[in-house]
Amino acid sequence: MPTTQRPYEFITEKIRAIKDAYPSLRSRSDAYSFSALCIKSSFYKNPALVLNESGFEDMIVDGPYDGGVDILLSDPNTEGADLVIGQSKFYTSIQYDDVLNAMTKMALFYKDMIRGQYEQVNPTVQRRFMTLLSDIGDESKIRFVFYTSAPQSGIHRDRIEKKFREQFTESNNIDVSILFADDLVDEIKESESRRPAVEAGKIQIDKRGNVLLYGDGAAIVNVSAFSIKQLYARHNTNLLARNLRYHVAGRDIDNAIKETIASDPDSFWLKNNGITVICDDFEIDGKDVRLKNFSIVNGGQTTYMLHKSTSINMGNDLYLPCKIIKIAGDAEDDKNRFALSIAKATNSQKAIKPVDLKANSPEQVRFVQAMREAGIFYQTKRGEAVPRAYRMPYLNSDLVEIGKLCLAGIFQAPCLSRAKPSSLYQEKYYEPIFNGNQSQIAKLCRELLYMDHYFRTVYQRSFDRENSAMPNASARISFAHNARTICVAFAAFAARYRQKNISIQDLAPMFDASSPESVLDTLYETFRELGQLQYFIPPQQFDNKERYDGILNKLFSVIIDAGITNYSMACRYEPTLTATNYLKRDKNYYNILGDQWSNICNGINNIFEEIGM
Repeated sequence: MPTTQRPYEFITEKIRAIKDAYPSLRSRSDAYSFSALCIKSSFYKNPALVLNESGFEDMIVDGPYDGGVDILLSDPNTEGADLVIGQSKFYTSIQYDDVLNAMTKMALFYKDMIRGQYEQVNPTVQRRFMTLLSDIGDESKIRFVFYTSAPQSGIHRDRIEKKFREQFTESNNIDVSILFADDLVDEIKESESRRPAVEAGKIQIDKRGNVLLYGDGAAIVNVSAFSIKQLYARHNTNLLARNLRYHVAGRDIDNAIKETIASDPDSFWLKNNGITVICDDFEIDGKDVRLKNFSIVNGGQTTYMLHKSTSINMGNDLYLPCKIIKIAGDAEDDKNRFALSIAKATNSQKAIKPVDLKANSPEQVRFVQAMREAGIFYQTKRGEAVPRAYRMPYLNSDLVEIGKLCLAGIFQAPCLSRAKPSSLYQEKYYEPIFNGNQSQIAKLCRELLYMDHYFRTVYQRSFDRENSAMPNASARISFAHNARTICVAFAAFAARYRQKNISIQDLAPMFDASSPESVLDTLYETFRELGQLQYFIPPQQFDNKERYDGILNKLFSVIIDAGITNYSMACRYEPTLTATNYLKRDKNYYNILGDQWSNICNGINNIFEEIGM
């Protein structure tokens, strides 16, 4: 008779599987591959996120003088480029002190690196941390994650978390997660089950005929918790495909739901808001409700907790309110708008991120086509798999990434783009991009995506090599690692200036040293007006990537050399100033341009004259 597979055995089996899937892991230790498995299962659940073998090499930093960290990455699922610092232990058993010591090491590592004490760790970890830190903004979180394949075995997770947080009493952006074997098994199973939609399914209600109909398009019933649990077991997060988000862990709410289910199930109906289902159609047959093309759009947290509950089974059930709504509308835009309005209106338990509210809006659905015509796969909905032809990072994107690039390249707010990317959702930024000339914007975004990709994958590494032996190498490299958004902004700025889309008269406020911090607002109308601009650099140059890379290399070097000069001068007056903080203010970007305009202008003209533009 078969027995249930133990978590450690399950994880070991998945390590073998990930080694088969990624050939470069075959020569690596199981401990290294365990880190890879943790990364893939926690941060790459979404099938649309591409994780290749070079990604593991970047994200796994385990080795001599690693500062007590095994994993460094930017969470690809968050808008604010959350920094993830992780440690993994492929153990069969673990003690309380082992976990606490590992967490303490990660905290000390982060503090040392923030203070600039890079000599504590090897160069690979230094560069990796500086690169990730450069993307941190005011809305970002620092997430510390500990993984182990060992069972929890009575270890008090909350005590460790409390001791850990005591080291960051003045920080409100710290998050901490400790995952033992059972937790990791759940992560792996959820990761493997993601699909884009649920085409058909059924739920059970408490009594035959106990239905409150609202016309032909809606009904309220009392749904069986066990039938919801069965649906989740079968479809997992696909059951929430049209929800604004998946389950978002919240200790207080989760514990309250769990406690009510276990100790006071009769009051669950009274205390819980229930769930809302939207569908193309539904049919009530006795105690069965058959659903077609459906999704839970409110109640994701309740659904998840019902799935996790060991108290709910066929012989021990409870009921909760359930609203069922047919999607209205004939045109696709109408259907998307209706579904989104229901999802927005019914979600009030947890704060909704702006990207969630925009994800299925009509203008976003239309923007998909504009981007596809420009040669880019644009993802509006989590769970979409990126087609093979678009797997290169600069050929696929989403709302968050495009928003950041447009803030930097079009609105010339590179520091705002990094420090507060949610600014894009302000009407003055969002409307010109997504409700303006979408074809024009898509073509420009194609170039912005490539500029960003070139900086990350080529320019930054080349700069590190070329400057590593210089006397002020640390300061120069630190500045360059933080300069990605201003490089993208400057390349776009230089091209627009050269094409006379921006004139010297337009830039008068930028040259005025007395301009206030709000100079960006003054220049807003200048930068938002794109006129007939169809490209930054002519298509024949863009199509020849070697030539295009050469142009970008020269443009990036112009702004970085100018920026390092201004930054060095600023450090004389403020010795504790870091490149990260200096490049969080767009006023400093404008100061660089204004203070050194003569050299910068000559650089722009020389570069574009070489290509006959």
